[in-house]
Amino acid sequence: MRILVATDQWFPDHVGGVARVATDTARGWASVGHEVVVIAPRRAGSPRESSQDDRLTLHRVLPRGRLPQTFSDPVATRRFASQLADGGFDVVVAHCSTTARGLLGSGIEAPLVYVFHASAAAEARHRRGMVSPGRDWLSAALLERPLRRFTADAVAAAASVLVLSEFSRRVLSDLSLPAGQRAVSVSGAVDTDRFTPAGRDEARVLLGVGPDTRLVFTVRRYEPRMGLENVAAAARLLGDLADVRIVVAGGGQPREFERLARDAGVELLGRVPDDLLPAWHRAADLFLLPTIAYEGFGLVTAEALASGTPVVGTPVGATPELLEPLEPRLVASGTDARALAKAVRAGLELATPELRRRCRSYALERLSWTTVLPAWERALEAASRTGRVPVRAHAVSDVPDRT
Repeated sequence: MRILVATDQWFPDHVGGVARVATDTARGWASVGHEVVVIAPRRAGSPRESSQDDRLTLHRVLPRGRLPQTFSDPVATRRFASQLADGGFDVVVAHCSTTARGLLGSGIEAPLVYVFHASAAAEARHRRGMVSPGRDWLSAALLERPLRRFTADAVAAAASVLVLSEFSRRVLSDLSLPAGQRAVSVSGAVDTDRFTPAGRDEARVLLGVGPDTRLVFTVRRYEPRMGLENVAAAARLLGDLADVRIVVAGGGQPREFERLARDAGVELLGRVPDDLLPAWHRAADLFLLPTIAYEGFGLVTAEALASGTPVVGTPVGATPELLEPLEPRLVASGTDARALAKAVRAGLELATPELRRRCRSYALERLSWTTVLPAWERALEAASRTGRVPVRAHAVSDVPDRT
């Protein structure tokens, strides 16, 4: 197949879960013989066009500047994709509603596959409810309505909608019951050669983790829905465990959270270089996922499990789907600090060498790209046979040309 992918995130330019899934699937399709063309955000110092391998061409053309990408990405995607309208694509894939919006007006005659990672409109609404009136509140308020419209257009026009979890299917069903019912389940996955238990002792030495230290690790960029304040509060409740070290990696931590973390004895690493992230995962005794809303899949959970590290997570989003088949006791009873602290205590008791081996085996069986990628490939092949084409520009509401 000849596949066009449009995404608002690309790894390693961006380190989020959507970036990893978009990048790994595109590279995976190319590795098994498909020809893949990718539209992705610009990156300072990187060429606008590059060949990732013989069968994958990357175009970094989506602008990143002062204008919110909610408005710039649809226009930039449409402009560039229209230049490829005669490219003979069998299927086009959008990893977000904004790039889907651009593809719909591009004139490319190929079925659209829309990957529904999450509801960006719902996340904007949640963010607005979690912050005080100000710049962040106003930004979320302004973006919620167009994001909802873009998602509705993408769902209506897509030959196939893919979801990475049953939680995401339920969110999609709330937006459109028929779309949720017809959505195709695929899964996120992890590079199990990169995230591995091998070299755990060396990783602990490298990172300065003492032999008697029990390391609880999490990696989360700061957003209200990530629940990091509850980690700091839980750390206070775990103060009697002198051998426990709680470490948080991730960027964007505001000063108020830094103060809370410092007072609670939580260590903040900031953004960890990507080449060190596997070492932190394999060095940890326990990974903590404190999310309080909208965990559409949980790539960091998969990374930890592939590293042989048990994960304690809140009963939010797709986290129970990932953890309960492995060990139900790894799912906390709630999202508050007391529930987290109780779950961490239990998780540390559960984190035996046997459970570490089970975590690795579970990841290999269910969360490796070798296992998961064929389902993605079948979904694209099925969509390519539908003969449906993206909605033309006149069938969707106009997007202001403001790039």
